[in-house]
Amino acid sequence: MNNDTFCALPFTEIFLYPNGDIKPCCSAVMSLGNLNTDNIQDILQSDTAKDVRQNILDGKWHPLCEQCKRQEQQGVRSERQPEYSNVLKDLELTNSTFKLERLDLRWSNTCNLSCVYCYEGFSSKWASIKGIPINDVKKTGEESLLDLIKENTESVSTVMLLGGEPLLQKQNSTLIDILPNVNFYCLTNLSVPMKTNKIAQKLLERGSWSQFGVSIETVGDRFEYVRRNASWDLFTDNVKYFNEMGKPLEAHSLYSIYSAFNLVEFYDFILEHKFLNIFWNLLESAGENSKASVFRLPKKLKDKAIQEIDRCAEKYKGEIGIHHLEGYKNNLVNQIDNESTTEYHLNEIKSLEILQPYNKTFSDVWPKLYKGLVKC
Repeated sequence: MNNDTFCALPFTEIFLYPNGDIKPCCSAVMSLGNLNTDNIQDILQSDTAKDVRQNILDGKWHPLCEQCKRQEQQGVRSERQPEYSNVLKDLELTNSTFKLERLDLRWSNTCNLSCVYCYEGFSSKWASIKGIPINDVKKTGEESLLDLIKENTESVSTVMLLGGEPLLQKQNSTLIDILPNVNFYCLTNLSVPMKTNKIAQKLLERGSWSQFGVSIETVGDRFEYVRRNASWDLFTDNVKYFNEMGKPLEAHSLYSIYSAFNLVEFYDFILEHKFLNIFWNLLESAGENSKASVFRLPKKLKDKAIQEIDRCAEKYKGEIGIHHLEGYKNNLVNQIDNESTTEYHLNEIKSLEILQPYNKTFSDVWPKLYKGLVKC
């Protein structure tokens, strides 16, 4: 087993994308099959699935795993999970081996927000804006997956609920009933009322069997600008509700131009409200996910982003997530002289504001950054 390439997820996990695609994990760049057209067992034993597992057994990176390979080469946290190999320790691994242990489920793109760096694949609000039908799994596919889960209740130990907004997806209520003694992790935008949401209450009733992650990396007006249709007042009320219940939260934060220049402000809020952890993720700097990448900024603004990481690290040295930011700083330093332009960012900001107006513009909530973009 090559520890530098081994990942247990293709042997243990089912990732469900809102359009029915089945993958070994959320970072996989291609699907193994689609639940709306293919039988789940056939998908798990497809030629592609077997090829991925064989590459892992041979100590090689499969093209499907390209994103994790690239992130690790950049010193960034990837989704590769070698530690789950203990689940497989009593099995003789072959390219056909699959033991269901983890589920990462996104039944549909149903979501009440249209975050500025999201898209229709994970947001029904974005789909509506673009006139695209809502993504969801057909009833037959949904039932076949639930049947497989029922057959493997003894081996399933971890369920990740994501979306869209998982607290708005009725399938999750059914799933909680099917798996009463399993660890659930719900990644929510925390923009629905927690006290009255039935799925949230079911999860909270399970005590330590359930944990909550929250998508956040900006506060106040910046939070509402990034997470369109969200209310900062409702969000903070929900955070206080969790604090009062003694239920710790974890932040899942995206490092982008929207968060990179106000890190201290963000950490002030997160630590004041006793968040247990911060998992920083890096917006990809190339391709479709580059809309708000800090790595595409000109040198002057990259310098300012580096200074903000230094300022945050100095104030909160050793705190949660700081080591991720310091890794981003090293990447920025290495790329500081790369040719960059602000034209892409300004055009993207303008087009987003036309598509989904907000009562404040980018220049209102990031005045210094906007001036810097214009000057560059």
